[in-house]
Amino acid sequence: MGRSYKFIDHTADIAAQISGNSLEELFAAGAEALLDSIFDQQKFEADDTLEFDLSASSKEELLITFLNEINYLLITKKWLYSSIQSIKIFNDTEGCELSAELKGTKLNKDIQLRQEIKSVTYHQVEIVEAEGNYSTLVVFDI
Repeated sequence: MGRSYKFIDHTADIAAQISGNSLEELFAAGAEALLDSIFDQQKFEADDTLEFDLSASSKEELLITFLNEINYLLITKKWLYSSIQSIKIFNDTEGCELSAELKGTKLNKDIQLRQEIKSVTYHQVEIVEAEGNYSTLVVFDI
């Protein structure tokens, strides 16, 4: 599958237009864009699996919460995700829930990060569905 995101010019931040054929693909594209914005795609062994569940009142809030969780794992726990093993999103009138399993590893001296993301912002996030395709803009505050 080709890239489901592209970086766009954004003052003092990094912005990525992400898309997917499902909410799960959209969230995965956001995670891949986050990874690509902080990490030069060096090879490293993903030797750990992490599972977590999140909930939010909207799809947009869930996306930002998900991406900030990945960033939290990196900044605070020094754990770098490399791939999404599974992601499931449940969306109804009372809110949204996500269940994810990520593969990754603890940071070590061999893994070089390009820059640090302070947070993923709500600025201009609006998930739009058109003809079975989901898209939105995500902004990473550096």
